[in-house]
Amino acid sequence: MNSDYPPSLHHWLSQVTNGLPNDVTQTINAEISDHFLDAVDDYMANGLSKAEAQTRALAYLGAAETISRGLKDVYQGQHLYKIGAAASMSILAILIFVPGLIYTVWAGNTLAIQIGNIVIGFVLAGLTAYVLDTLRRLLVWRFGMQALNRAFKTAIAAYLLWLAADIVSLAIYNAPLYIGTLRALSEAVTGFDKGLIVVAWAGQIGLGLSGLLISWALWQAQDDLYGIGKILSVCLAVMAVPIGLSGFVVNLGWGTAVEILYLLVVMGHIFVWPVITMLFIRAIFRPPAMRPPQLA
Repeated sequence: MNSDYPPSLHHWLSQVTNGLPNDVTQTINAEISDHFLDAVDDYMANGLSKAEAQTRALAYLGAAETISRGLKDVYQGQHLYKIGAAASMSILAILIFVPGLIYTVWAGNTLAIQIGNIVIGFVLAGLTAYVLDTLRRLLVWRFGMQALNRAFKTAIAAYLLWLAADIVSLAIYNAPLYIGTLRALSEAVTGFDKGLIVVAWAGQIGLGLSGLLISWALWQAQDDLYGIGKILSVCLAVMAVPIGLSGFVVNLGWGTAVEILYLLVVMGHIFVWPVITMLFIRAIFRPPAMRPPQLA
């Protein structure tokens, strides 16, 4: 960039283009810089000093954070949303078909079933983390819901914490820690097993609380996310609340309540992934009309 440009413009552009591909960054830098210089010339022709003209021109560029989100949606979003839609439906397909297939193909082979369940755990961890992170990007970039940024990151971290405890428990004890197969602390095999249960509970509680916060924010959102916002909010709540409560209910020995919570989580899985997929698809076919900022 031209060394005559003020440091404030350099800083603004570095914020706006942070994370964008190099070729896109160069194009945006060149176009916006040209608009900036034209505006500075116009302001100076109207009697402003060079410093005043630069300040006024920079102000018209807008908030760097807002422009950055919009540009990421324009230049990166489409590709991410397509993969996110495919990954979302893959999660549902795996949950519905793969476990039964494993138990059918390797019936009676405990070790093969154990390894298969561990592999499923790793695959689901990667897919789910990707889908949730892509959903976070869509909501922040396209709809400006940056307040959900931290909640989504907390949900992803809590989910991975829970799943890590579940996979370790599967590998060592061949005893999963998912909803419907949770164990109370009194049923722990060893002290290490008790620690795994506590870690799984911590992840479930974190996922439940963060999921509930996300659900509430979506319900209150002014933008209805192409008519899907409230549906997604309900689906997330149906999953988040039972997951957050499951550890407590298991430890209290409320068997019937555990079964109800398990059914709710299953229902949540059946509905939430297609709804997320639909949101991604609508985002793909209704791309933003954002352009690089134009100066008045």
